[in-house]
Amino acid sequence: MKGVLDSSGKRVVIQPPLHNERYGCFHPKLMLLFYEGSMRVVIGSANLVSEPYDYNELDNVVFIQDFPERPSTDPPCGINDLPQFARDIADLLDRMQVPRSVKQTLAKYDFSKAKAKIVASVSGVFEGDDDYKKFGHPRLATVIEQIGAADPLRPPRVEMQTSSLGAMTVQYLNELYTSFSGRDPYDNPAMRKMYKKPTSLPPINIVFPTWQTVERSKLGPPGAGTIFLSSEHWAKPTFPKSVMCDAISHRSGTLMHTKHVTFVYVMSCRSHNATAAAWGRLTLSKEKLPKLTMSNWELGVVLPMDKNSEYPSPYVRPAPKYRSDQQPWLQDLYHGFS
Repeated sequence: MKGVLDSSGKRVVIQPPLHNERYGCFHPKLMLLFYEGSMRVVIGSANLVSEPYDYNELDNVVFIQDFPERPSTDPPCGINDLPQFARDIADLLDRMQVPRSVKQTLAKYDFSKAKAKIVASVSGVFEGDDDYKKFGHPRLATVIEQIGAADPLRPPRVEMQTSSLGAMTVQYLNELYTSFSGRDPYDNPAMRKMYKKPTSLPPINIVFPTWQTVERSKLGPPGAGTIFLSSEHWAKPTFPKSVMCDAISHRSGTLMHTKHVTFVYVMSCRSHNATAAAWGRLTLSKEKLPKLTMSNWELGVVLPMDKNSEYPSPYVRPAPKYRSDQQPWLQDLYHGFS
């Protein structure tokens, strides 16, 4: 649906298309703020709701960078002439069906000092060697390689902190880990075989709150309305329970709506939760081409880190492993939401 004016005549309402309306959602958090002489790009994890719940009560993460207007003496610039950061935002606006005038405005600004790289997910199916790398976790793999963080001799240990957790399996964790390592998920037949019959868990920890952490928080279970893992998924014998770690905020008693992935010299902050709907799932098409299927729209950034810098984690590290007497927060078992 194209953008339409709402009843006030002041706002344009956009409804980006969904590949599967039963399961998908539009989940990015993007603000483009235009000022005299500059614009600000804001990419975060907090929802824009009438009550400032996400901003006041929960931990969230945000990337902010300001960009100056290009000097009036510079020659005219088209969207295709802009740095990759701006082109990626323009492409996302196009796919979201945002009015063309917004995208064209980007050409007025200087993005040459953009500090991050965009990693987006777009609801749809992307097939072929070029298309499947544009979004989701294959896009993350490309970015990690571009910034020089991929090292086949030093496989990273990955921490994936999330506020929603889907149906996880050893197979899907291996799929994600390959991209988190900066490797093309379809780079050789042996890797494709591993996806079908993975032999072991990759070195990934999933950071998600235990039931006890939610109960002891300042807001208690009523404050965990945006923290999801179903009891059905958790009960499956294929769920890799041994990777689970508790999500404990540095702000004592605060629940987290942040979504972070950290590994060697790289930090990613984004709207993507730890689900196949957000990151995409890889298969082979009938023509034996790589095919990525995603239900959600998502948006995040990847920031390279200096080797001597400390990871600015929103949660206590090392995140403690679940004890045998602990289980995750399972929203559907809390009767206050039924």
